[in-house]
Amino acid sequence: MKIRFAQESASAPGPGETTQRAAAAMAPRRRFLVLLGLLALACGAGMAVARVFVPREAGALQVLAGVAVFLLLAAPTLWYQLLAPLLAEHAQRLAEQVAKAGLAEDRLRAHETDARLQHALEIAEDESAVLRIAEQALKSVSNEGGAQLLLADDPDGEVSHRITVGDMEPAARCVIRRPNDCPSVRRGQGLVYEDGMALSACPGLGGQIDTGCAAACTPIFTGGRGTGMIRALGKADDPALYRLLQSLNFNAHKVGTRLAGIRSVAASEAKATTDPLTGPHNRRALDTRLAILLEQEAPFALVIADIDHFKQINDNHGHEVGDRALKVLANMLRQSVRRHDLVCRFGGEEFVILLVGLDAAAAAELLERVRAELPRATARGGVPGFTISAGVVDQRDGPDGEALLRIADGLLYEAKTRGRDRVCVTPHETCDSPATPATP
Repeated sequence: MKIRFAQESASAPGPGETTQRAAAAMAPRRRFLVLLGLLALACGAGMAVARVFVPREAGALQVLAGVAVFLLLAAPTLWYQLLAPLLAEHAQRLAEQVAKAGLAEDRLRAHETDARLQHALEIAEDESAVLRIAEQALKSVSNEGGAQLLLADDPDGEVSHRITVGDMEPAARCVIRRPNDCPSVRRGQGLVYEDGMALSACPGLGGQIDTGCAAACTPIFTGGRGTGMIRALGKADDPALYRLLQSLNFNAHKVGTRLAGIRSVAASEAKATTDPLTGPHNRRALDTRLAILLEQEAPFALVIADIDHFKQINDNHGHEVGDRALKVLANMLRQSVRRHDLVCRFGGEEFVILLVGLDAAAAAELLERVRAELPRATARGGVPGFTISAGVVDQRDGPDGEALLRIADGLLYEAKTRGRDRVCVTPHETCDSPATPATP
């Protein structure tokens, strides 16, 4: 969809335009008078030649000579006056055909570009690939004016992706913070700003521009909600802006559709691999990640940890407090690891941590820091103080994931039997001494 945001003004013609119209109206009359004058001159020249070169006695011959001279002189003028309109009409038709052929060629080229864009987006596997393809598509439609793509991860979130192609001055760039700050997103349709210096100029411009420029903007919708926009610059009051808007509409629709599909799949996968209560990943995500690490023969440490005397927390304070205690521990574990590590809820009050690139000793040090910080975390979370026990192994301690989990679970049981509130590391290590007990 497209609308005119800055409407053309229907102003009265000025003095110069009135003079041009009057001159155009006088042109046929002037041409007719010139034709009469030329015919009169040709007639006079014919009579003069006949009188000079033909004797008066041969009156008939004199007339024929005059007519011959007249036709000789007048024929080119007559032919020109007769053929000129036909030639002009033919030239106009030829120009129209050339223009139509050029327009058809442009449409064919645009259709081929759209088809390539659609095919490229269909095979894009993630958002980064979609954005790279969208950037290439913008380069093909922006010409020399420059173009922008702004995208947010969430309709209510801030713009997180800003792509600019072409030579665009900072003042002419769109600087909106959220998708709904853009009028085209709020209206749900493409807009054309015919003059960037007009009162109706885009409110998202980065500054005051010095020269008149125009822009075509169209929203990007993912899942039925506006999450971004595409805009391209052009010349002020240029009708080509509306053809440009058509291309932007197509690009925005295809990009939004593909992003919606990718985000929907990602949300479904996250839901399938995330524990709904505490937020970390679940057993399915753990098994998948373990299989990948073992196949790659990458070094990693595996930790099984749980809350000591968790049943007493539930019995004495209720299951709601027990759930909050699980969330406190889950958040603390996630804050203690790196982005490429994995924290999973293994079941009940047990959590499994995969630490990529670390050995069992380094993982044990991390767990000791968690144990030391735990009293402050429980106080901030408003839950009774509790301690944790953990068993730690690394990839050298078992041939597969099940074996590693079984060995780590045995070490966790050993930590429990030795008094809880401690970390037990791989069979060739010893259990660390307990930290200071957490205060309720």
